[in-house]
Amino acid sequence: MENSSVVFVLLTIATISAISFSNGNIDVLCRESERQALLRFKQDLKDPMNRLSTWDGGDCCSWMGITCDNLTSHVLELRVDFSRLGGKINPSLLDLKYLKYLDLSENNYEGIQIPSFIGSLKSLTHLDLSGFGGKIPHQLGNLSNLHYLNLGDCNFWKVESLQWMSGLSSLQYMEMTGIDLSKAFDWLQVVNIW
Repeated sequence: MENSSVVFVLLTIATISAISFSNGNIDVLCRESERQALLRFKQDLKDPMNRLSTWDGGDCCSWMGITCDNLTSHVLELRVDFSRLGGKINPSLLDLKYLKYLDLSENNYEGIQIPSFIGSLKSLTHLDLSGFGGKIPHQLGNLSNLHYLNLGDCNFWKVESLQWMSGLSSLQYMEMTGIDLSKAFDWLQVVNIW
């Protein structure tokens, strides 16, 4: 057998092992490292409505609120909005390197501050954190691929500077309803950058 034929056979076997066949449909199986990251994320949450009950099987791509890439099987979206979740946000989300869409909004986080590590999720294009409290971490300014950012509907935000916003060069939509900007001394300068 030629080398190119051996390589083709090995690639075919690798591809087949990455997918499962059920009812004639091809289903992508999630990556084990990303599955473990999501389970660590879940363990730090309070879930009184049992909304994350599907988060126990082997394939995280089939779990509620999770969307995976059909070709690579990487987790692309995590949507747990309006699920009445509480607790804390585990930094295991950093293991979701291809995450583009993160919606943790309108849960019962009891005013906990946005974790600064969210500013390290560089692939994000959509981020909805309405319902958190405290001070907005300046690390959110590292999310240069972000197109959508929702920080609204929180009356307890403390904003002293908006300089972090200058790093959001791809931003197309931003919601900040309910945020008191009276202490933000640089808002006019930041708005003029866009």
